[in-house]
Amino acid sequence: MTDEDFVENYRELSPDKSMILINYRLELGGFGDGAAKTAVLKTADTTRDLTPFSLPVELINTKWIGNNEVSAQVDIVPLLRAGEEIEMYNTEINNALIQVSAFDHIKKEDHIYIISRKMSPDRKLELVAYKYGKNRREVGLLHVSVILASGKIPKYGNYFIGTETSDYIFSADWDKTNTIIFYSNQHDAGNIQYYLVHSREDIPYRIVKNDQKFGKSYRWP
Repeated sequence: MTDEDFVENYRELSPDKSMILINYRLELGGFGDGAAKTAVLKTADTTRDLTPFSLPVELINTKWIGNNEVSAQVDIVPLLRAGEEIEMYNTEINNALIQVSAFDHIKKEDHIYIISRKMSPDRKLELVAYKYGKNRREVGLLHVSVILASGKIPKYGNYFIGTETSDYIFSADWDKTNTIIFYSNQHDAGNIQYYLVHSREDIPYRIVKNDQKFGKSYRWP
């Protein structure tokens, strides 16, 4: 690894300027860019090895909230998809206290917007697609849930939760066998499997690729 592998994204001084946060990544050549990390350093530090002073890669949105105190957050969506417990632990790096909290994509002021609601052929279940936002033009992740007919919609999708980059699913319905159909395109269809909720209902799905209709899509219309 050389100095050329190191790319600094940004830095932020503590209020008394005695410490500094450096957000960086390591370019991994043919493997692409490494995940961004944040190092907590004293401004007098001259070390080139940031590893001992770096926060776990899961911690994001780091900022100073005191001279020796940093706020950091954990994105809970990957944990929800994987069915893992959401546990937050404060930690300490370079004598600075790291206050850890959950990053919730759904804000208190957000409204739920139902994009699609389809009843299964046997009339027992509903397939619901929805998003949250301040208004219909400013919405976030795609959530897809399977619920009992006229049942309560869970806060987060219980079958699929999309990303900020793409919804990957651009329409959805049922077929006659009570199998879920997800409509996508050649480019995005392969990614759907990575954003399914691990503990989802045992209801089969299949993917239909339609480039003619969704070839240029990245959001559910």
